[in-house]
Amino acid sequence: MPDDLPDHGAGEGHEARPDATAGGSHRKSLDSMTRVVVAASPIYGHFAPMRAVAADLVRRGHQVTVTTGSKYREAVEAVGARFAPLLGAADFDGDDVPALFPEILSIAPGPEQIGFGLRHLFIDPVPDQHRTVQELLAADDGEPVVLVHETGFLGAWPVLLGAAGSRPSAVVGLGVVPLTISSADTAPFGLGLPPDSSPEGQERNRAANAMVQEAVFGSTQEHLVKVLASCGATEQAPFIMDGISRLPDRFLQLSIGQLDYPRSDLPDSIRYVGALPAGSARNSELPTWWDEVASAPRVVVVSQGTAANVDFSELVQPTLDALADLDVLVIATLGRDAESELERVPANARVAEFIPFDDLLPQTDVLVSNGGFGGVQQALGHGVPMVLAGQTEDKAEVTARAAWAGAAINLATQRPEAQDVRAAVEKVLTEAAYRERAAELAAKYARHDALTAIHETVTELGR
Repeated sequence: MPDDLPDHGAGEGHEARPDATAGGSHRKSLDSMTRVVVAASPIYGHFAPMRAVAADLVRRGHQVTVTTGSKYREAVEAVGARFAPLLGAADFDGDDVPALFPEILSIAPGPEQIGFGLRHLFIDPVPDQHRTVQELLAADDGEPVVLVHETGFLGAWPVLLGAAGSRPSAVVGLGVVPLTISSADTAPFGLGLPPDSSPEGQERNRAANAMVQEAVFGSTQEHLVKVLASCGATEQAPFIMDGISRLPDRFLQLSIGQLDYPRSDLPDSIRYVGALPAGSARNSELPTWWDEVASAPRVVVVSQGTAANVDFSELVQPTLDALADLDVLVIATLGRDAESELERVPANARVAEFIPFDDLLPQTDVLVSNGGFGGVQQALGHGVPMVLAGQTEDKAEVTARAAWAGAAINLATQRPEAQDVRAAVEKVLTEAAYRERAAELAAKYARHDALTAIHETVTELGR
C-alpha cells in the first residue's frame, strides 16, 4: 500500500482542485461560451464518459458538437448537443470487438493484445476521424474551437504533426483508461507490474520500456506512422502510448494521483481531475427486488462491465458459485440481457441487466469486478473495496494499480477459481484495512470536481 501522498506528479500543478466559485460558472453568457467539439471512439466505455462531459458543457452554456458513431446519435441529442457522425470507416460499432475481429480471441491478454486493439480500433480510423474533425472546423468558419477527445481518439494527430488543415484553438485530452505514458519509474504499460523508482529499478524500467516499444509495439508504431503519413503528417510521431497524453495541449486524467503510480518525469500538461459522477447513457429502472437490498446483511456486487462480458464463466458464474452459501446478497449486473446464459443462480443471488452505479454502490460492501477503469473509479469514489480479476484490454493495469493503492485484492487472472474468489471476498469483508483505504481514496475523489475542471480548461484554452 502506498503512503498517503498528494496527487502524484511531483507538484500541485498536477492536481486540479474545484473552483470555490464553481456555481457561478454555470451561468450562461456570451463571454464564457466556447465552441467545443467532443470526440469519442464508438465504443461504449469511451463514449459514455464523453457524453457526460458534453451534457455538462451544454448545461454551462457552451456550443457543443459531439462526433462519434451513428449508433449514439439519440443519446447525444438527448443531452442537447449537436450530433455529427464520424465519417467513413471511423463510424463502426465497437461494442462487440470479437465480432469485428475474431482473431483477437487467440491473442493472450497483455501488450500484444493491446497492440492489436490499438491498430484496428484506434489507428485505422484516424484518416476518417481526421477528415471529420476538419469538416467540423471548416463549418465553424474560422471561429475558435476547442477539441475535447478521449484517450483512444487520435483524429487530431495528423494536423498536430504537420498535416495540412485547420488546427483547433486547443486540444484537450481526457484519460478514460489508466495513464499509459512511459516513465523511468514504471514498467511498460500492460504488464501490471508495480513501480520502482530506485536507481536499479529505473535502469530496468528504461531497458524494459525500450524493449517493449521495439519488440512488442514496433509493428503498431510502424502502422501508426504509415497511417499518419497517408493523412499528410510530416513530423515524427511520438510512441503511441506517450503521444496519447503528451500531444494534447492539456491532458486531464479522470482519476486521482493516489490510484496511479508516481512518476518523477510526468509532464506539467497532465493533470489529475478526479472521476466523473456516476451515471449512464442508458435508461434503467430499479429491479422489483430492490427492497431486499436495504435489508441484506451484506451486499456483494459482481460485474464484468460492458466490454469483456461475452463469457460469464470468466467471473460472474464463479462468483455466484463461490458465495452461494455465504450470508450475503449477491447482485450480478450483466451489462446486457443475458440471464439465460448463467448456468446457476443461487438463492442468495439476484440478476439484473443493468443498475446505475450511483444507486447500487452506496449499498455495496464489496465489488467483484474484472477491472473496467470507469467502474473501479466509481467504486472507489463511493469507498467500496474490491476483488478484481481481469487481464484483457487495460485491465491488467487497472487491477494492479487498485491493489497497489491498498483498496483491492487482485487475483491477477482472467478466470479465477471459485475458491479464490470466496477467500478474497471474505478477506475484504473481514479485514478493515481494505474498506478504510477505500474510504481514504473516496475522500481524495471528493476533493475534485472533474466536470468543473474540464469546463475551466475549455474556457481558459478557448479564449
